[in-house]
Amino acid sequence: MSNVTLPIGPSLVLGGARSGKSLFAENLILNSGLKPVYIATGRAFDEEMSERISIHKDRRGKNWETVEEPLALGDALLQAAHPGRAILVDCLTLWVTNLMMAGANIDTECDGLIAALNDLHVPIVLVSNE
Repeated sequence: MSNVTLPIGPSLVLGGARSGKSLFAENLILNSGLKPVYIATGRAFDEEMSERISIHKDRRGKNWETVEEPLALGDALLQAAHPGRAILVDCLTLWVTNLMMAGANIDTECDGLIAALNDLHVPIVLVSNE
């Protein structure tokens, strides 16, 4: 996969747990030729998740700008979206889980995410479980 032209705005990558969706999405971003930005929503609540986060970080390397934001996803997108960048959000499933655990108003947070996505003019790849 090379010379991928990502559309301006959001694209969605779906797949099962450990199906390779994150790697696929990372390659989409890298092959766009734009500066890669990774917005991580995962939290390390246990050893298994800590290991998975570490594997993802190691695989991405230092070329990626990483923003760790488990809750305020819309705000993180607005802050990260600059011309010449492509953003990967991994993953929406964990983000919703984090919102539920925090007792957040999910409707309000989703409205904020949708508003941010509508305002941004950079490629954004969103990853989520099926």
